[in-house]
Amino acid sequence: MAFYLSLIVPDKEVKTIKTTLEAHGLFDKRARISPAAPAASAERSISVVVICPPCQTSNSVWAKKRNGEPTALLSEYSSHRCYHEKTAWLSIPTVFEVDESDGEISPAEATKARETVLERIGIIDRSCIGASVDNHKRVKVEEQCPLKSAIHEWLNRLKLDGIEEPAFSDVSRDKCRWTYTVYTPMLLLPPTFFTEDLTQQLIAGPLKHKLPELWRLICHKLKVTHIAINKPIPLEVANASALKGHVHEPNTLRSPANLTPVHGDFGEADLPATEENFQRAFWVSTVQNDVVQVWPPLYTMFSRGNIREKTRLLKLLSPASQTQSHSSGSSGSSAVDLYAGIGYFAFSYAKAGLNKVLCWELNRWSVEGLRRGAKKNGWATKIVLEHGQMSDTPSNDYHSDIGSGSERLLIFNESNRNAAERIGRLRSRIPPIRHVNCGYLPSSTSSWDVAVRVLDPLQGGWIHSHENVGLQDIDQRKREVVEMFRDLVCQGHEADSGAYRFLVECEHVERVKAYAPGVMHVVFDISLLPDKLPLS
Repeated sequence: MAFYLSLIVPDKEVKTIKTTLEAHGLFDKRARISPAAPAASAERSISVVVICPPCQTSNSVWAKKRNGEPTALLSEYSSHRCYHEKTAWLSIPTVFEVDESDGEISPAEATKARETVLERIGIIDRSCIGASVDNHKRVKVEEQCPLKSAIHEWLNRLKLDGIEEPAFSDVSRDKCRWTYTVYTPMLLLPPTFFTEDLTQQLIAGPLKHKLPELWRLICHKLKVTHIAINKPIPLEVANASALKGHVHEPNTLRSPANLTPVHGDFGEADLPATEENFQRAFWVSTVQNDVVQVWPPLYTMFSRGNIREKTRLLKLLSPASQTQSHSSGSSGSSAVDLYAGIGYFAFSYAKAGLNKVLCWELNRWSVEGLRRGAKKNGWATKIVLEHGQMSDTPSNDYHSDIGSGSERLLIFNESNRNAAERIGRLRSRIPPIRHVNCGYLPSSTSSWDVAVRVLDPLQGGWIHSHENVGLQDIDQRKREVVEMFRDLVCQGHEADSGAYRFLVECEHVERVKAYAPGVMHVVFDISLLPDKLPLS
């Protein structure tokens, strides 16, 4: 009898968890999301682990058995949210099979299964997520998981071809990781998909000549054309210039140096960013929150774990937060993304309805991905190349028509150090800038001075600062960030005696995802809103 894990979550978290499970190939598409009240869970004839609303159970995780009596109390998870006692709780089915002993799942086994799945999909704040383990009738896992199905079919073919049993048995369920991501038309496997010893056997051992057949089967089952194995984006990359006296330099362009193509024509790496090479390159796409994003996997990165912050921005940027006054008489507001990439957060600002989104990005490949993605979403763009040259309208006075057109996204392919000067010349032609995104990791500190300067000088706004912070250091870092922004505001007042006094506060700290063990990617929402009176 097979037991499968279902995650029990409050209704307002269902979309985020379901989308994340889908991105990792763990959502069970053949079972339904259904109500899962804690009281009802106790009536099932199976073992259940649930997390009840914090207001009912003091934020504890507890287990119920067949008779409904609690059998274990686990308090290692602290809650960062509080849910009303009338909150609806839903059960999201997964294809994760839970090991069982004696035909029954213990609370410890269910909790371990929950931790394994949540770790794989990058959910850190787990206090609002419970788990149930059931034996609902479902098709075999091999049929549900096309990746697993393809590998098992390949193994059966090996067996028919007379491959020795030891080689066959090494590719076992315990030695493969059944999580994956599809970025159309590419399948991206995690770096842990094969264990190290199995990788060596497949790539350099007796099964090497059989690998092309495996990749073709996987492509057929998952309806993809390319396969690659992923590795984390490195913080440093090799320096091509030997004259600089060091071997590595910061990976400012966030280049995916460790991506390993294994099937399909990915094209050449390290090609210069030209229109001809853009046409020759291999491009992939994905959709999150009904927003399309496009990028070339050999030249730039995509982080699916940022969906939590993207979703939050869509909710945060309501029309009520946008100004309805503007110096030239038009309405609306603008946003600035100082590290735009392929549009991770810039597209959320556009989707939320802001009139203009001004983007700064150094990587020309990312800029092209941003342009292609914007086009698929129906947003007009204008690209300003470094040193002021317009990609579509060359002009000696490159500020003369920027911002006055119908483009939704204005993209500057240059360092964001120029942003304050650029925007200073554009303010009369664009709605006031109320939001600035500083989305660079491990820290966006170097852009904070520019962020303060580009906010609307009269109405102020919000700066969304991204940082990697130790779990135990978040509160302390919050206080430090506020003080640093206050110092920057004071310096701005000294330079402009007619400026309004901004009150600086941290309105919210969002824990986006785990960056490393004990380290969180967080966003500090810093408000810089004017005091009533200008400085004298």
